[in-house]
Amino acid sequence: MKQNLIAIAAAGLLLTACGDASSEQEIQYIKSSVTYDTISAMYNEPESYLNKTYHMVGQFYPSTDHDSGEKFYSIYAENSGGHGVGIEMDGSKVSYDGLEDYDTVTVEGKLEKQKMQHDGTEIEVLILRLTSIEKREK
Repeated sequence: MKQNLIAIAAAGLLLTACGDASSEQEIQYIKSSVTYDTISAMYNEPESYLNKTYHMVGQFYPSTDHDSGEKFYSIYAENSGGHGVGIEMDGSKVSYDGLEDYDTVTVEGKLEKQKMQHDGTEIEVLILRLTSIEKREK
């Protein structure tokens, strides 16, 4: 009887653990010192990074769409040589209130591909769909 209870308890724990693992996605924490390298790698090997959730720190970098004239933002990082790279952010589910251009921010979001028009041609771009953003105090 005692062995049956142990087996049932073990099976229950195994099933519970399996259910939790499939319903929750692990967040990839990117250290500030490697943000530039990580974003560069995302462009070079996007399939290795797509559909994962990332937490990173960078600059709230403004840009303007050439076709529509609309302003959009990227998470931007520089390397030690002063070269920069960024990934466009979809902030439709968060608020940019209280943020100013070029603020240092902490973001979390899922990396995806998105089709868009650029100079009359459809292209695919990487986009970080934000679930949170906050200003970092210096």
